[in-house]
Amino acid sequence: MDSPMTKARFLETLQAERSAWEALLDEVGEERVSEPGAAGDWSVKDIIAHVTAYERGLVEWLEAASRGEAVTFDLLDHPDLDYRNAVIYAENRDRPLEEVLRASEAVFRRLLARVEALPEEDLLDPGRTAWFVEPRWKQRRALWECIADDSYRHYHQHVPGIRGWLDDKEKRDEHDSANDHR
Repeated sequence: MDSPMTKARFLETLQAERSAWEALLDEVGEERVSEPGAAGDWSVKDIIAHVTAYERGLVEWLEAASRGEAVTFDLLDHPDLDYRNAVIYAENRDRPLEEVLRASEAVFRRLLARVEALPEEDLLDPGRTAWFVEPRWKQRRALWECIADDSYRHYHQHVPGIRGWLDDKEKRDEHDSANDHR
C-alpha cells in the first residue's frame, strides 16, 4: 500500500519525475531533438513546447488562485483536445530550440516555487481548494493530483512515444552503419 501523499513527498516526486524527463530529453540529444516523428509529425522539441504550455497554464492558474482569483483559459479549457494541441503546436513549431528549452526550465522553476509556497493542507484537502479546482477540473480533487496531471503525469503520456522513436532511430542508425561497412 502506498503511503499517503504529503507536501514533502509530492515535491520529491515532482522533482524526481522532472529529472527523469530531463534525462530522457538528454538522451535524445540536441542533434535529434528537432527531427520530426517523435509523435506523428511532432519533434521532441514540439513535445517539450507542448508540455511547457500546459505547465505554464497550470502555474498561471495557481498564481491567480493565490491572489483569490478564479481563472478560465480560452485555449487550455477548450473541450477539443486535438484543437488545443494543434494551436499550441502552431504557436511553437518555429521557435528556436534554445528558447523552448529556456521556457521549459523557467516554467518548471515557477511551478516548483508555487508548490513550495502552498500550505500542505491546500495540496491535500480537496475541500480547501474546491472553489478554483472544481470549475477547471469539473470535479472535486486534491490539488496535488491536478498539478501532477499537468506536469509529471503529462510527461508519462509522452515518454513511450519518445522512447519508441529513439529505439527505432537507433535501430535504423545501426542498420545504416552496418550497410556502410559492406
